[in-house]
Amino acid sequence: MLFMVGIERPQDNNTAWGIIVPMFEAFGYGCVSAADEQNEVLYRAKEVILLMAEEIMADGHMLSMLDTGFVDYRTQYPEFTEWLAIEVPVEGLKGKQKRVNITLSEPLLARVDAYVGFHHEFKDRSDFLAKAADRYMQAK
Repeated sequence: MLFMVGIERPQDNNTAWGIIVPMFEAFGYGCVSAADEQNEVLYRAKEVILLMAEEIMADGHMLSMLDTGFVDYRTQYPEFTEWLAIEVPVEGLKGKQKRVNITLSEPLLARVDAYVGFHHEFKDRSDFLAKAADRYMQAK
């Protein structure tokens, strides 16, 4: 997923490089970090994005809602003079797994199992049901 990251240059040798990811503010979260050296900026930006994405998932938000693509934040954050578009694979983040007990009819369960058997993008029945539920909720 693409994230726009603002970079604030240090004012002197005693301050750090500032990092902001404004995309998270739409959910009521602030996402900032800092790096002591310029060569750490990209690493610190990716690190804070992954940490915040995990927090958003834990609070029940869908990561797909973050996918806004390119947004120009320069006028909103003039102190951040440089902007990077960073691709961070947040889609691979998984929340803590929790076992649930559901009831399905035998014919439906057989159809699900047959579908999963022919579609190898699903690891198993649970993976299919989780992705189907997520896709359904995203459409609403």
